[in-house]
Amino acid sequence: MKAAAAIQEPLTLSGDTLSLIAWRIPDLVAYQHAFDEWWLAPLDDDFPLVRLNAVGIEMLTSMNGHITVGALLEKYGNKICGPDGQPGAWHLARWSTPNYSLCYFGTEPPGGHRHKAKWDLLLQQIREGWSGQQEFEGEEHLEDFHVHELKESDLEDGHFDLIETTVSHLFREPCEALGGTTYGRLLMRQLRRLGWFKPKPKVIVEIGGGLGYVARELGQELLPFEKQGIQYVSLDVTRPFLQLQTKRAKAGGWTGSGAHANGECLPFRDNSVDLIIDNENMADMTPVKLSRKELTEGKGETEQHQEALDWIRRLRLPIEKELPEEVIFNLGPMRFVAEVWRVLKPGGRAFLTEFGIEEGWPAAVKLPHHTEYEVQYSHLRQAVRWLGFQERYLSLPQFLQIKPDTKVLCTGAAYTIQRFCEGLGKSFSVRAYTEGELTKALGDILPKLQGCHYHDIADPAWFGLIDFKVLLLEKPGGIPQPTFTEQKSGLRWYSQR
Repeated sequence: MKAAAAIQEPLTLSGDTLSLIAWRIPDLVAYQHAFDEWWLAPLDDDFPLVRLNAVGIEMLTSMNGHITVGALLEKYGNKICGPDGQPGAWHLARWSTPNYSLCYFGTEPPGGHRHKAKWDLLLQQIREGWSGQQEFEGEEHLEDFHVHELKESDLEDGHFDLIETTVSHLFREPCEALGGTTYGRLLMRQLRRLGWFKPKPKVIVEIGGGLGYVARELGQELLPFEKQGIQYVSLDVTRPFLQLQTKRAKAGGWTGSGAHANGECLPFRDNSVDLIIDNENMADMTPVKLSRKELTEGKGETEQHQEALDWIRRLRLPIEKELPEEVIFNLGPMRFVAEVWRVLKPGGRAFLTEFGIEEGWPAAVKLPHHTEYEVQYSHLRQAVRWLGFQERYLSLPQFLQIKPDTKVLCTGAAYTIQRFCEGLGKSFSVRAYTEGELTKALGDILPKLQGCHYHDIADPAWFGLIDFKVLLLEKPGGIPQPTFTEQKSGLRWYSQR
């Protein structure tokens, strides 16, 4: 369950507040439940649905960036705006707080020009409330969250619907955006095209497999005889997830086991693994916040800080002259790729994907109850080359060959529709929907929804897929495999690589 944001006190509708301009958030989805009753969903899931009558919807629509809070209060303050009898003033005092997040009151729209408002100021307040802190959350926080704070109840899809939504989770079911298949199946097809199953690996390790959908779908893409002789190991730092991962791996036809461990310290012998698959875990690995003094002097205040500085030194990472007071360094991912190098057999391979950046230092990404940190890929690529890997680097949409102009439902709209369906006692999965798929999933509910909107799948406004990168790693030293080119005459010319 999502951690509740800090409860915001209602605004006092007096003084300077009355002169503020009101904007409604443009991505709102409304559901008409009855003739004179509409539903809206606050961003905080611990708040009940907001129910409005026609007057309430009119007041919300009036928040167009031209009208003041005072004018709204004068026109709607004493009118009944909801089926439960709340007047307009009750709603005006609450709707612009982070918990409700239905509108914004201010002198200027958040994010710049009114037509380009991204609502980042309000969303940042919400995310800071989710995580409980505005600043760096400590070098042990992420492991504590995954080891101690996730329970058996988080084994349902809701955890990845609302807390740690991943690309693979959005594509866990067959969808038109991936040509009618799933993320796991498409990933397996791409790995086979790379030649990573010739010969087939004997030991596959999946790091942090979530609810096990990828393992299941990877296996279902292969024929039974292709999986014979392969040991599939699910490794996760979150013990409650392991049982479900191994269960779904078995449903995919794998012979496998589970390992409760941290990816920064893999429990395998040197040179013992053929293939490692890591989907969206590196942002959860140990971050370190280094001071300008530590970076310039090369001396860490703690053992972990010194370890991070040693990585920076050995990789010869450039340190800019005008450093900020503090920077974040991806120590966990560095440890992880070093472990990947250690446990892979000569000729072994690894598929790694996560969101990240290519310039500057990582920034925090606020999520409910915890914070993740961007992966700095120029640093990580330097590390894998220093270790000795052959590497290939590209974006996740490039790797999966996703059509960039495929239209899919806004993820925020999907979360909102799920809440409406819960209120109606119906099920609805948060995933990537094309318009046709949404029509099929909702049936007669769809015509009652207002504000559903679609984005190109490559549009940063959808899920920022372009920010997800792929590192394909190969450890040199494997047995050369014969390759051939076939001439029109039918002759095949073989070579060793």
